[in-house]
Amino acid sequence: MRRKDKQITDPKQMEAILQSVQCLRLGLVDNGLAYIVPMSFGLTHENGSLCLYFHSAPEGKKIDLIRQSSVIAFEADTDIALIEAETAAEFSSSYQCVMGQGRIEILEEEDEKRHALQVIMAHYTGKADWTLESATLKRLICLRLTVDTMTGKANKA
Repeated sequence: MRRKDKQITDPKQMEAILQSVQCLRLGLVDNGLAYIVPMSFGLTHENGSLCLYFHSAPEGKKIDLIRQSSVIAFEADTDIALIEAETAAEFSSSYQCVMGQGRIEILEEEDEKRHALQVIMAHYTGKADWTLESATLKRLICLRLTVDTMTGKANKA
């Protein structure tokens, strides 16, 4: 990272940023071109790794691309604000962001989907004991991204 003064190296601080954001973007590759998808998500630790969970319809471009390659990138940002200045060259932004890479897998078993949805709901509501009907679980798939690398960056006004 070029700006070491903005770099976040503490994994707990990066996770705190992830806990505070409402939307995470997945970066996939579509025939050599970037394809970015905003997603609702939840996060937890499993087997010593940070895991991000998502839900999706079982069909579509995103799922097709994930089936082609399980290697994926992600990005999330928060606390974005313009920092005004006297000249255009001095304008800046305050922000916090986390970026990373990992391996994503499609979860199709009911127990895996139930766990994933509980993690996602806990992220947004603080509650992880929702009743999830089997009929609902059959209509969707869930995704688990096991994070391999993660970096953070912040510029606070």
